[in-house]
Formats: sequence, C-alpha cells, structure tokens
Amino acid sequence: MCAVEEAQLAELASQQDGLVTRRQAREHLTRNQLESRLASGRLVVVRRGVYRFAGVPRGRWHDLRAACLAAGPSAMASHRSAGELWAIRGIVAERPEITVPAPMWARLPGVRSHQSGRLPCSRVTTYDGIPVTTPARTLADLSSCVTPRFLASLVDQCLRRNLTDLGTLRAVYDELDGCVRGLAALGAALEARQPGYEPGESLGEIELAELLVRAGLPAPVQQHQVIAGGTVYLLDLAYPDRRLGFEYDGWEVHGTRSAFEHDRARDNALAAAGWTILRYTSGMSSNQLADAALAAYDGKVPQGTTR
Repeated sequence: MCAVEEAQLAELASQQDGLVTRRQAREHLTRNQLESRLASGRLVVVRRGVYRFAGVPRGRWHDLRAACLAAGPSAMASHRSAGELWAIRGIVAERPEITVPAPMWARLPGVRSHQSGRLPCSRVTTYDGIPVTTPARTLADLSSCVTPRFLASLVDQCLRRNLTDLGTLRAVYDELDGCVRGLAALGAALEARQPGYEPGESLGEIELAELLVRAGLPAPVQQHQVIAGGTVYLLDLAYPDRRLGFEYDGWEVHGTRSAFEHDRARDNALAAAGWTILRYTSGMSSNQLADAALAAYDGKVPQGTTR
C-alpha cells in the first residue's frame, strides 16, 4: 500500500473515532495486507467487520459509532442513544441503540436494535459524524420507552432548546400514527400543546404549572407579558384577570447580584401596577406552594367584578 493510501485510510479513521469497516479498509488494503495488520495488532477487531487503529483512544461515542458501522451504512443511532447524542436530560442509554430501515435487520451482541419501515431521509441527520434520528423523530421513538408525563417534559425541554418545534413534531406523529405502536404518550403531549403554547424557561416552571392545576386552579398563562412603568416584563405563569403572577426562581438563573437587583426592581414595578407576584424555589414543598397559591388566587377579585 502506498503512503497516499495509508494516509487516506488514517484520515478516514480519524473522522470515525479511529474506526474503519472491512469494506473501507479493503478500498485501501489488499486482503493479505488487511490480514497482516490484524495479525500484527496494528488493527484491532472491535466488532465483526469493524476495526480500530491500535493506540487510538476510545472516544465517548466509540461503542455507538462501532455499532452503527457494523450494522451497515443505513443504520443510525436512535431512541435512548439518540437522546444521549442530543443531550436530552434524563435520557441514558445503557447500551448502543440503533435503527435500520426495513426490511433490513441488525443483530449485534450488546446492541438494542430496531427496524423501521417509515423513516424518510428528512428524519435522519448526523451528529459528530454519527447517523442519528432527528430530535423530533427521537421523541417519537422515546414515546414507547418512557411514561407520558416524562415524555411531556422531554418535549418541553426540546422546545425550549429549539431542537424541534410543535409543527415538526406533529408532522412526525402523523407519519407514524396508525403504523407504529407506542405513540400514545406523544399524542397526549401534542394534544396538550396547541399553537401558541409556551414551554417555559425551565423544568421547574412546568412542574409549578402542573402543581397549580392539581391544586384545583385553572391552567395558568405561561410566559405572560405585562407592561409596567413603561417596561415589558415576562412572567413565568400568570392569571391575568386576577393580576396574579408566579415566578420560579432557579439558583442557576437568579443566584447572582444582578439578577437579585433586577428581580426586586421588577417586583416593585409590577406591584405598583397592581400585580401580586409569588416566588417559588425547588426547596419549597408542594403543600406550601399549593396553599400559598390558593390563598392568593382566592384573595384576588377579577377586574370588572365585585364580591
């Protein structure tokens, strides 16, 4: 093998976590050359038909990448593995999880494999060179793996991070509805998230909204805009007719001096405009939150009415 071909194969491997398939290696090596490098340890067998250049460190996605390469060029990371690639919090893949298009099938030791007859190219992309389902398709696949409530939180998380949008999620749901089992959780999440829905700025904000509803209050308006003192303020949750607002104070957002000053100035402006703002943190109990919210809600009279 000439030096140029050697460099080309090494360059390809550098883009794949030090991995190459047998087919890729044979494009640069004769059969005897390949066997010689395997016998000498210069190439190490990782999976059947997949080799790693000796001495190359194993990257974070080494096992997943190797599984995709071993399953063939049409294989992609999916489900929990895709969730990890997209850094969706709360999703952990105990082993590589991949999908191949039907009628193909992949049977690999230590790999959770799926087959899909409905996987258009628009629902597949790459992440760090690894073929992977798009965030919207990943959420659809996870619908059968997690509880409905948890999936709803994953949808909100992806919406907040702009990984996907409700229109794309609905399109994926429509593509799979009636053909794939386990979409009930995604269907319920979409039903509760109509056009104009705001996912909030944090998981704590969403949990607070759910707590208010469980306490018997109406669903609050999320990300409600209020003009006070000539400034537009955005409230996490609000009952506009009662001028009652709720703020979830996460330390990662509000735990600085500038945030402290801003929050107080905003609360003063809103109070002057007739608003009551209740602030909550993750350290408060559900009962404390519910009792305070109910008392504040009952103590406010909707505008235009009398008691």
